[in-house]
Amino acid sequence: MAAVCRGGRAVGITTSLWGAGGFGKTALATAVCAHKRVRRRFRSRIYTVTIGRDVRGRAAVAAKIAEVTLFITGDTTEFDDPNLAGDHLGRLLDQRPRILLVLDDVWEDEQLTPLLRGGRRCVRLVTTRNPNLLPLGTRPIKVDEMSRDQARAVLAWQLPPLPADIIDALLETTGRWALLLHLTNRLIAEQTATGADPAVAATQILQQLRVLGPAAVDEPAGAWDLDDPQRRSQAVQASIEAAITLLPPDGAARFAELAVFAEDEAIPLGLVALLWRETGGLTEGQSRALCRAMERLSLLTLKPDEGGRIRLHDVIRDYLRGRLGEAPLTALHTRLVSAVAATLPGAAPLAPTAPHPGRAWWCLQEGYLLDHLIEHLLAANLTAQAEAVAGDLRWVETRLTQRGPTAPWSDLARIDTPRARAAALSLAQAAHLLMPTDPARAITGVLYSRLQPNRYWGDQVTARERDASQHPLLTNRWIPPDHPASVVPRAFSGYGRAFWLLTVLPDGARLATGSYNGSVGIWDAASRTRTATFTGHTRQLRSVSVTPDGARLATVGDDRTARIWDLTSGTCLATLDGHTRTVHSVAITPDGARLATASNDGSVRMWDVVSQTCTAVLTDHTNPVQLMAMAPDGAWLATSSRDRSLRIWDSASGSRLASLTGHTKRLTAAVVAPDGAWLATASEDCSVRIWDLASRTCLATLNGHTERVTAVAVTPDGAWLATVSRDRTVRIWDAVRHHTVALVRTEGPLSACSWGPDSQSLAAVGRYGVYLFRLLV
Repeated sequence: MAAVCRGGRAVGITTSLWGAGGFGKTALATAVCAHKRVRRRFRSRIYTVTIGRDVRGRAAVAAKIAEVTLFITGDTTEFDDPNLAGDHLGRLLDQRPRILLVLDDVWEDEQLTPLLRGGRRCVRLVTTRNPNLLPLGTRPIKVDEMSRDQARAVLAWQLPPLPADIIDALLETTGRWALLLHLTNRLIAEQTATGADPAVAATQILQQLRVLGPAAVDEPAGAWDLDDPQRRSQAVQASIEAAITLLPPDGAARFAELAVFAEDEAIPLGLVALLWRETGGLTEGQSRALCRAMERLSLLTLKPDEGGRIRLHDVIRDYLRGRLGEAPLTALHTRLVSAVAATLPGAAPLAPTAPHPGRAWWCLQEGYLLDHLIEHLLAANLTAQAEAVAGDLRWVETRLTQRGPTAPWSDLARIDTPRARAAALSLAQAAHLLMPTDPARAITGVLYSRLQPNRYWGDQVTARERDASQHPLLTNRWIPPDHPASVVPRAFSGYGRAFWLLTVLPDGARLATGSYNGSVGIWDAASRTRTATFTGHTRQLRSVSVTPDGARLATVGDDRTARIWDLTSGTCLATLDGHTRTVHSVAITPDGARLATASNDGSVRMWDVVSQTCTAVLTDHTNPVQLMAMAPDGAWLATSSRDRSLRIWDSASGSRLASLTGHTKRLTAAVVAPDGAWLATASEDCSVRIWDLASRTCLATLNGHTERVTAVAVTPDGAWLATVSRDRTVRIWDAVRHHTVALVRTEGPLSACSWGPDSQSLAAVGRYGVYLFRLLV
């Protein structure tokens, strides 16, 4: 009392009640808050927040701080960084009069530190089992065994008089531990309520505690060590085992099943009844009666609010979880989830690319289930199902409305999969805009606006926007100009104009670059160091291509030759002569057996790599052939000259299959989709065109660059296009929906780009060196 009411200070103080579980820290904090002296000092501005062991990780901590901020100040601003959230709360507390903030059941430093920021008139009372996490200047107060008078009062509460020697023996056996004293009191009360002699009932319970508890391994008459976790565990076991013998048949098994529920939560009785119907065939009435019996034994607390809710002390929950074991607990989570699922209608994915939720989980009305469903799914080892639920836009809408933007982000952040991480990131980037709106339903429009350009959410947003039940609805006419960049760059520096073309090697760990002086550089991407240099060309390189197995590299340039290199030894395996002018482009068939080269002499040559001979010459072009792309299976080639058209050739027969026109200026680059269904072309007209090869029509024109587009690359999974330009930008495009998803500016014009095998790593090269990017959408 004195600690939290100390006056004469300009800043708030922090006091801690610390000790093992079950000794009454929370009860003591509650009593302090209820005292008239405390209420008078803080004018009833007293707030209690339970943290709990399950609040782990940045997402969960940030969500908890947002909850505290809303609870105390009404402010709905949310952050994905706990420290930023704590700073924001601290600033708001600085603007408020003196308050008392009780932080109950703190376990980790990451939970506490952000909540200690700012708030110069905020007095904090912390309860914890770990005194080491408390900052300097905190006044620690240890809460351990009760005094003999206090313990005697708890033990004898509402009981007939008991012999003094039995009371003394029970005080020693329970270690004067508040939790055990209360359990023992209720055990005796239950026995005496049936007509048992109080002294006899107390003696029998004393014997049970001695057989099962710490006295079974200690000296029978000796006090046991409260600081020994093993002794405490034995004491809890003894008390609970004694209590459950008074439950109806199978009551002990049903009680153990309560361990499946989240810590420090009020659990709806209806949900308990649903679980027990699944595991024990109990009706709701039987479940309620059993919970009432457990409450009478102080095994749980029962409140009639909101249809009835129970709560387990975390010491008892820990005991039950240990008793069950890992495998049965996992099975119990599975049965709970199955029982809940059976109450919900089925649900289809919002779009073919969207996850399949199986059930309409967003129809759940119970707050506990909305808050903890993802935890239960993960605990049941149903990770894919958890990802499907948390990644469904209908679930996100429900959680956003229920708890604010941190809730759906936190759900996804719990799931350790690439898709969930990417989906969570997009929500985190939009969180600052997802504040309550007037009317309330307008927030879904904001959500759709921010998620629509995103790969993981776009198709779902489109489906929801078409849903008449969502109307009226504001929708994007174009991508918001402030949509967050989705790539993180790293640059190789200090190489000036040393090279201007590159490719990422199939291992994803190395790059091959081509330079103005004709040399080939092999680079380690992680260390950004050159590991090898291949020399042989006498003039500037124009194109580089690598075999799918990463064994060989082909290069062409102004010296009119093509060279094949062994990537391991750096040896030039072959020099192919035949072109009479600069060779602009080279491509290798998937099996590495054939090579195609395109030249300013107007020809395209096919080469047999083994024999190093030219097997065919395509001479249909009358102007220099300046770009070429090859089908994934090597069956056809696409080439372009100065006539602004793209010609498709059968690579075996040399016959022309098609001619694609549409660009208004010379083509500069082309790339074929991994499945061969479409190709993309870039041009000096600043646009990129997507062509359907079956119908030979233009599917889309991608605009955005303001100068010549110099290169285009497609990811191995066919999902993304990257383009670079003389306008100094890298643009990432959704290859299916044909819109920009990211844009990054660099210091100078760019000349080439290449994706890594993971479809997320991108390399680009330009006037000021090589840039490495990581796609985050």
